[in-house]
Order: sequence, then C-alpha cells, then structure tokens
Amino acid sequence: MSVAAHISSPSIILVELEILLTVITIGGWGGFVSFLMKREENSAMHKDIMGCLAQITTSCFTGFILSVIAIDRNLSFNMVMLAAGLGGVFASPILRLLGDKVKAYIVNNNITPK
Repeated sequence: MSVAAHISSPSIILVELEILLTVITIGGWGGFVSFLMKREENSAMHKDIMGCLAQITTSCFTGFILSVIAIDRNLSFNMVMLAAGLGGVFASPILRLLGDKVKAYIVNNNITPK
C-alpha cells in the first residue's frame, strides 16, 4: 500500500481512501486520549460529551495537517500514522504554534486586511 501516489504535478498528491480514513481515525483517537487526559473528575456529562466531540474534531484536523506534511516529505507509512496520532494528541499546542507562525508571517510581510 503506497502512502502517496504522485502524479505529474508535484503540488497534487493522491492518497488512497483507506489511508485517508486511517489518518483521520488515528487523529480522532488521539483527540479522545487528549480529552481523557485533561478531563475533570466531577464535570457535567453533557458538557463532557460536547467537549469531547470538539476535541476530536480539532484533533482530526490537526492530525490530517501533520500527516499531509509527513506525506509531502516522503516519510514511510508508519511515520505518517505516527504524525497523525501526535497531531491528534497535541492538537492545541500545534495549532497555537501554527497561529503564531501565521501572525508573524502577516506582520513581517505587511499584509493588511481590506
């Protein structure tokens, strides 16, 4: 099973559906683990379920982004899955770092919103 099936354009990467679903699932599982690590003992059940779903959604996105970076760097299948899992568990710090990088890029290049 090939992680990335490159076509003629280097900016487009084709990934098999099974790999994409695996990456998203591992990112979501990482989000669930992250939620369990941060969970308070005596919190309301409804609030817990909503917080868990929010964490899983964020973790799926971050795991996907990290796995795309891993695929772009031609890493092995195992390393792509590792990147997806780590992206799921550490979604908040990764997004915070990414946000800081984007802000610095905008400030340094004098990009102003219209």
